[in-house]
Amino acid sequence: MSVDREHAWDEAPTALLTLDRDGTVVDANATFLEWVGRARADVVGRARLSQLLSVGGRIYWETHLAPMLHADGRAEEVALELRGPDGRLPVLLTAVVTPFPAPPGTAPVVQVALSSARERSRYERELLAARRAAEDAAGRTRVLQEVTSALSGAVGVAGVVQALLDAATTRLGAAAATFWRWDRSAGPVAYATSGEEPGDAPPPAVDPGLRMATADGERVVVPAHGQSRLRGLLSLAPRRDPGMDPLDLDFLTAVGQQAGLALDRAQMFERHAAVAHELQRSLLATTVPQDPRFDVATSYRPGVETLEVGGDFYDAFLVDDDVLAVVVGDVVGRGLPAASAMGQLRSAVRAVAGPDVGPAALVSRLDRFVHQVPAAASATLAYAEVRLSTGHVRLACAGHLPPVLLPARGAPGLVWEGRSTPLGLVLPSGRSEAELRLEPGDRVLLYTDGLVERRHQSLRDGLGVLVGRAAAAGALAPAEAVQTLTDGFLQDQRGHDDVCVLLLTWHGEGGAPTAAPTAG
Repeated sequence: MSVDREHAWDEAPTALLTLDRDGTVVDANATFLEWVGRARADVVGRARLSQLLSVGGRIYWETHLAPMLHADGRAEEVALELRGPDGRLPVLLTAVVTPFPAPPGTAPVVQVALSSARERSRYERELLAARRAAEDAAGRTRVLQEVTSALSGAVGVAGVVQALLDAATTRLGAAAATFWRWDRSAGPVAYATSGEEPGDAPPPAVDPGLRMATADGERVVVPAHGQSRLRGLLSLAPRRDPGMDPLDLDFLTAVGQQAGLALDRAQMFERHAAVAHELQRSLLATTVPQDPRFDVATSYRPGVETLEVGGDFYDAFLVDDDVLAVVVGDVVGRGLPAASAMGQLRSAVRAVAGPDVGPAALVSRLDRFVHQVPAAASATLAYAEVRLSTGHVRLACAGHLPPVLLPARGAPGLVWEGRSTPLGLVLPSGRSEAELRLEPGDRVLLYTDGLVERRHQSLRDGLGVLVGRAAAAGALAPAEAVQTLTDGFLQDQRGHDDVCVLLLTWHGEGGAPTAAPTAG
């Protein structure tokens, strides 16, 4: 090798070396010796390249690179690590076997070039870190969207708090959580918990002006601020599992902001719902006529699955001195439009009813009425008139569920006669009515669909359950029977829809001692 070529060999910016067929270094330039921090005499003819690599690199050389060079005669840009005086040095290895294939009797050598990959490795690490950071940010954004959606879909303050607690012990990574409502005079008041018992979490010792999630002893407190004031505090107990990341305070702050806004909306809806339900109760308010010949007990339960009033109604009034009218109806839809239409339809029933009208004619007149009140279109209604001196009943159902006849003696059953389409949907056959004859002590039950309709059972099965439960309550006083019946149906399905129930008991011409009629 000439002097110039020898100088270029030693001063090359890459490490250059020559290996014999078993990997022993037979020549190396100054750059390589500097990188491994060894003298030429310690390397050339004495060390194999694999011995100068990291443990992983040595294994890779022996299991992959050496066989590859033997089979293919070259390897390009393979990432390895040299063991240098200052630790590991990442390099890229390119090697060729010359001559290849080697003629018989010729000993091939391996020419190796190693280029430093320190900057490349640093760039790759930074790129991976940036990718992980982006993935983490996307994950947090996704979780925040899921939590916000759950909070937005919750009904009422209790629903929002429950959604927040569920998220805390699942998506937010807390082991347990307690929500404290903020009372301006009393401070934090424990409201609900998840994953721990009430009283396990100490009251948060934080400033009510707190806007950011913060550590509070071994817990983390997240303020839920509304538009104008602090609504509550979420106290989280972090998980202690090995390898768990600490709770992200910035992320929890964003969750708290969404919770505060959701609580604002929930409180506003509850106030509006209370006003609306009070309005609906005032529309339903009625004084049931008192007469020893009959008893009328009623119950109304507003739905709470949505915080809107519905269109269910009932009424009882005297058409004349000897005829009592009872009615239960259901206007399609929810909200104030449905409640307004309900009030108008209820008033129209009273206005249309008369001694010489009868149920079928009354429903026909209501058909014309609903054409003037679009919100009342397709409403359903069960209307009955009872002649108090004889127990004779005339009945019409316009698209409504069948009444239940509960004889004092005999089997109960549904009254399927006298049925026709909902109001405003008139068929050529017109409206029909049915007639019944009550015996003293007999009862007739009218109700709306919210009492019996369930997502997990058919309407037929629901009606069968109703008949059985109504018969079982036959020995109870009318008001107690209505209460028991309503409670029994709603104990596991509370709030899916409004419910109206009206129970008429005919005592006969002579009457019977009864308690004052009750409206529930």
